[in-house]
Amino acid sequence: MALLIGLLIGLEREHARREEEPLFAGVRTFPIIVLCGYLSGLLTRAGFTWVLPVALAGTCALVVAAYVTKARGPMRGATTEFVAILSFILGALAALGFLIAAATFAVVATLLLSFRTVLHDLAAKIQEQELYAILKFGIVSVIVLPLLPNQTYGPFQVLNPRLVWWMVVLISAVSMVGYALMRWLGARQGVAMTGVLGGLASSTAVTLGLSQRARDSEESLASCFALGIVIASSIMFLRILILVVVVEPVLARALILPTALPVAIGAGVGIFLWRRKAQPQDTALQLKNPMELESALKFGLVFAAILVLSRAAYYHFGNSGIYTAGALSGLADVDAFTISSAKLAQQGVLAKNVAGSSILLAGAMNTIVKGSIASIMGGRGLRRLAIPIFGAMTIGSIAACLIAAR
Repeated sequence: MALLIGLLIGLEREHARREEEPLFAGVRTFPIIVLCGYLSGLLTRAGFTWVLPVALAGTCALVVAAYVTKARGPMRGATTEFVAILSFILGALAALGFLIAAATFAVVATLLLSFRTVLHDLAAKIQEQELYAILKFGIVSVIVLPLLPNQTYGPFQVLNPRLVWWMVVLISAVSMVGYALMRWLGARQGVAMTGVLGGLASSTAVTLGLSQRARDSEESLASCFALGIVIASSIMFLRILILVVVVEPVLARALILPTALPVAIGAGVGIFLWRRKAQPQDTALQLKNPMELESALKFGLVFAAILVLSRAAYYHFGNSGIYTAGALSGLADVDAFTISSAKLAQQGVLAKNVAGSSILLAGAMNTIVKGSIASIMGGRGLRRLAIPIFGAMTIGSIAACLIAAR
């Protein structure tokens, strides 16, 4: 393992070296550096604990001397020197038994080294507002989310701080991914891909994120954003069916035909929007504000309130109020209600038609919510498209609910 790590890194460094750049270490030196780290780790395991820090200090001294010599010339980069220190540490990790960690870091380091041109071009293209957006998303997801307790509080024990904040992270992620895909693929292709990927997680988050983008963009791009929202909304019904298949396959077979109705309507609308003649402005995509954290926080609060209301309806009305609970749950989260209803049907608490129709009712209510978000937040261009589109999808969803109730 140590030898392969050294050869992998050494081959990449020698292949990437410029002709005028002095060769500090290549395909022979890097394997030796890794083997030195490996032997130091073996001696440490044998009880000579002083060997590893002394050998690492010697390697660092050699690297510093090599860099000082190179810096006297026109070359100033220190990537190879830092990789040499990392290679020594990876060899020591392999000797100490952390083989998976050593191999993983070796592959990741080699990939970063290989993508030098791509990463430099990406860094040059990143604007100041995009950098701030990345930093804000890092704070929201990497720092805040792990610190929140993963347990329930409040009325009916349904408020989970980590779950609520996860919705904030999800909406922020959809906004960031959508922005990146639109910059990379263009307006229509980028928004469509955002709808596909985001719809697998949360169609409501996709609707909120793309509506913000539509509000800040040219009105001629409204059909592109409507396309992404429609795709995500259609995938939501497929996601509902998949969840029911996992929990209660018998109920899922009964829902195939009703679910196909709103999916077919969404697919038809999506094909129509995709084939619409592109406007000249579509090629000049100008987007601002890659991540609007304030809107995500507001939706997180609304999501928490809806969780409490839906659980209160279920608590006070019991199984007889399952339709009320489904309608209220659909205002925020369809997946949780889908799983719970399918589980009740599996246990025989709910009849199959009651469970299926209440699940589709939650989907219909969620469709109304997404149409309202797009109409209110998406600006005039998106509003003109969202009202008839989501009107048709809502009718299809309600019809599916009535079919499933029979």
